[in-house]
Amino acid sequence: MPPIRLGPNDLLEYDEAHGVLICRECCYAIQKSALQSHLLRHKVYREERQNLLARIAQFNIYEPDEVPLPAPGSPPIDALPVISGYRCTTPGCANLCASFKRMKRHHSEVHGTVDSSIATSFSCPVKLQTFFRGTKIKYFEELHEEIEMENPKGAFTQSATFTKVSCQAARSLPSVDVNLETLRYFHHFTTTTSLTLPNTTYHEEIWGYWNTGLILQALQRKWLMCGILAISACHLGILENGTGNDLAHHEQSARCAHEFLAGYAGAIESDLGLEADGSEDEAKQGGMRIHCILGCLQWATGHFVQILNLPPSPEIRNSLLSFMSMLQRLAAWDTMVAGAQEETFTEAARILNTMTLSNRQPLETMTYHQSLASDILKRLSELPTRMTEAFGRPESTRDVLATLSAISALVQCCANSFTSDETATTFNAMVSWLNKVPQHFNDMAACNSAPALVVLAHWAAILMRRAENCGNWFLRGSATKILLHVKQECAEDRRVLQFLVGDLRA
Repeated sequence: MPPIRLGPNDLLEYDEAHGVLICRECCYAIQKSALQSHLLRHKVYREERQNLLARIAQFNIYEPDEVPLPAPGSPPIDALPVISGYRCTTPGCANLCASFKRMKRHHSEVHGTVDSSIATSFSCPVKLQTFFRGTKIKYFEELHEEIEMENPKGAFTQSATFTKVSCQAARSLPSVDVNLETLRYFHHFTTTTSLTLPNTTYHEEIWGYWNTGLILQALQRKWLMCGILAISACHLGILENGTGNDLAHHEQSARCAHEFLAGYAGAIESDLGLEADGSEDEAKQGGMRIHCILGCLQWATGHFVQILNLPPSPEIRNSLLSFMSMLQRLAAWDTMVAGAQEETFTEAARILNTMTLSNRQPLETMTYHQSLASDILKRLSELPTRMTEAFGRPESTRDVLATLSAISALVQCCANSFTSDETATTFNAMVSWLNKVPQHFNDMAACNSAPALVVLAHWAAILMRRAENCGNWFLRGSATKILLHVKQECAEDRRVLQFLVGDLRA
């Protein structure tokens, strides 16, 4: 039976054979529990959403663990992306991985092999698909044409021909200027740093952006390459902190950042317009994302200005609101839809109700994450009452609604953050809060309104600290700086300092 398409612009596709509902725009299957929020992200509101959900209710949609996977060699599913991966050829295994790095880890952890050549010998390239993403990801192999290998004999002949170049001719060629230090930072970026930086789409998670598309742009533009090297050098400096090499890395990072900022400013101000293929626009987009990463590092540590005495750029400055704006530019696109305020309240109430029910289970049966998340959600559920006791009866109803909405959004984002310790999950949960809070709350924070600062402090102490601890190294120190800012602004109000934020730690 062919798939059934429904929703605006055929947004959804029901695959009866596998019992899944696939979002054709996001290219992955949606769990039943996430249908409402997912439709809201695509701006399917109210009556249209309810009608769509009523129709979907007639379908038999499986939970992720119940979905039957296609047999190896089955034709690909059109609504899902096809990615290159590897299959373990160890007898009786056939495990699938999306990268060779993960295949090596599989051989190490499951088969006890540490030699990477073993992983090469006992794995083969395949084409993969997956219905779900995140913690529910499970790959299956699909049918594809074998790529014809080059003739080994021909390859040998070509190699042998190359070796016929005379030593005398080789000596007459000019020497190659190879900057080993630059190559080291470039290699570190492509193999390590790029894997830690946030992606904005699911396709970027699968195919990569920082170590593929951006690299292609940077190889054609020195200023963009300097931005990549600045991030890489700073990352190495943080990793080698206290070894004696960190200062040299940070100095190199600052020099590269200086050259990047000059080139980026020139690209933004250029009047030449876009190239026919749009590559200049792509380069500017890449520059913007590098600028945001460097801006986060600068905001938290003052790193670049301190080392080279550089004047801060218009956006890399000591401004909390500027920092929050840079984070939003790095956010995944599916976290950028704020949603209606009543939706936020309803979802927060559901999460807190679920937490109350789960708290009835014996403490010894709860995992560390469950226990920690439960304690945090309990604190957030009590926060409005504690704020009323500290501040008294509020004068502005609009301020109250904005603050309650921000707390409800924080409940949602905390629940999302604790679903996984993955770097991307914790980063997107942290940033999505910025997109969920109403604009009036941002205005309150800009005016250093005490209620807004209290909620902001909880966001920093909970979500930002968790993102820092789960691999988002470019945020390191940010949570501490925000808490210090809040405590300084509230220093004269001991009720806030002692009763609401005094025990928060980053």
